[in-house]
Parts: sequence; C-alpha cells; structure tokens
Amino acid sequence: MLPRVDQLELPGEAVVLGLSGGRDSVALLRILLLHGTPMFACHVHHGIRGRAADEDAEFCRVLCENFSVPYEEYRIDVPQLARDNGTSLETEARLQRRRVLAEHARKVKVCAVALAHHADDQAETALFNLCRGAAGPRGMQSVYRDSDGITWWRPLLRCRRAEITAWLQKIGQSWREDMTNAEPDAATRNKIRLQILPALSEALGRDVIPTVARSAEVQSEVAEAFEEALSALPLMDPQGRLYLPFLAGKTEAFHRAVVHFYLKRCGVPELSERHVRGVCALLVPGIPQHSYNLPSGFIAHRAHKRLFLERVEAPSDVLSL
Repeated sequence: MLPRVDQLELPGEAVVLGLSGGRDSVALLRILLLHGTPMFACHVHHGIRGRAADEDAEFCRVLCENFSVPYEEYRIDVPQLARDNGTSLETEARLQRRRVLAEHARKVKVCAVALAHHADDQAETALFNLCRGAAGPRGMQSVYRDSDGITWWRPLLRCRRAEITAWLQKIGQSWREDMTNAEPDAATRNKIRLQILPALSEALGRDVIPTVARSAEVQSEVAEAFEEALSALPLMDPQGRLYLPFLAGKTEAFHRAVVHFYLKRCGVPELSERHVRGVCALLVPGIPQHSYNLPSGFIAHRAHKRLFLERVEAPSDVLSL
C-alpha cells in the first residue's frame, strides 16, 4: 500500500498541482488534501486526444469542485507546436506542460509545483536518458529548485504504480485512464514501460524497477553536485555566453561536460550525445563551421571567442479557459 502521508516528503507551502486526471495526479491531489497543503490545480489540455481529452478536463474540473480546490485549465495545440519546433509530440507536450505550470505558479503567486511521477516513471526516465546517451541514466529529483526560483516537488517518486492504484481503490477514488498508455507503438516511453522493463525483469529473474529507480536517483544527485561545481567556475561572460578561452587546454571530456551543462541550462530539450559532440566540434580552432542546429529551434553559434544560442521561437498557442 501507499506509504503513510507523514512518511512522504511533502511541500510545506502552497503549490500548483499538475492535474491530468490520471491515477497518479489524482492520488497526489488526495494526499495533499490529507496533508492540508494549500493547492491550485492546473490542467493542461494538449489538443491531442479529442473527446477523451475533453472528458479528462471535465473530470478534473468536477473533482476540484467537489473538494473545493481552485482549478484552471489551459489548452495548447501541441501537434502544431511540435511541427513548428521539430520535436516529438511526447517531448513537446512535456515542455509545454512544464512551461504552463511555471506560468500558472507565477500567476497565483506561489513558488512550488507538485508533480505525480512515481518509481515506475523514474525507471522509464533513467532508461530513456541512458539510450539518448547525453547524460547517462539520470533520473528525476524528488525536490528541485530551478533558476527561476520555482521548486518542483515529486512526493511519490519512491512509490510504485501498483501501490498508488491499490490506495485509490481502497479509498474509492476514481480516475481517468489514458488508453494510449497501453499502446506499445504510441510513444517511446510506452515501449520502455511495456516491453523493455518487463524483458529486463524476466532476464534477471527479479523486478528491476526499484534498482533502476534508485540508481537513477543516485545519478541525479551526483549530476546535481557536478553541475553545482561547474556553476562556480567562470564559464560564462556577463551576457550568459560560454567563454571559450577558459576551455583552452582542457580535455575533450571536460569540453563535453561543460557543453552539456550549458545547453541544458539554456533549456535545449532532447539532448543526445550527437548534439553535444556537434556543438563541441565548434570549439575546435580554425574550423570553418560556426553554427550547429539543435532541437526545438535552438542554434548554437561561435563568434568572438564565445559560444551562444539563439532560438527561432514558434508562436505561443496557450489559451486559458
């Protein structure tokens, strides 16, 4: 069963809750209510699943009304934005959802966002990141404060999906089921969840999710400490551009670490080893190439002993209902 509320690491301040209507976010809403955490529920309609998505939004509205939780819904044309930005639907939905949640937090004047990711999500994320190759099997952090001053909470990160399901059934709370989550061909993460993780568990003769999830958490802690160390170095000029003379004489491994840190800090999504190495190639003295295209409209440029990014912005398509 789900751990007792007093055993979970819960925010001690008002939060914006990312509420999809699915099992996990509904459980987190009920847990925050038990804990007495003030909250503002925010539902993001991605414009992907038609009538089912409309029904998700209505479920969330009624749920919040029943528990007297302030509720707001935003609609985004994710398919169009994905085309404009050259990203996958899955990635664009995640980026836009995070952006909207942060904007809503600023709107209601709170500094925390609560998300309902759990241990199974953590294991999927670790394998997904491992296969991209840019940062290894790094997972999500249970508490993370971003550069804009917003703290992102994931109180359920050590809970299993089955525990959450059993707890909701015990208290008689319904939720919305996204049927695309059961389709192996719908998204990369679906394949990891439905095919790869079960195959790993079968090959090793045990449930690998707790081990992978814990390893991802440790990797995230190590990466956070490493990024903190990089932040203390004079890597950037006052305009936020990477100062290339500082990298002179350093190893290629150091270059890759700094470039990955810089691109991540600038918000470039879907980073892979290929992207990091492509930007690192710009650092080689005397090469004719001075720019490199990155995901989501970002372009890396080298000029005047500096590396910097520009972005061709797609028009924002957020409509508050």
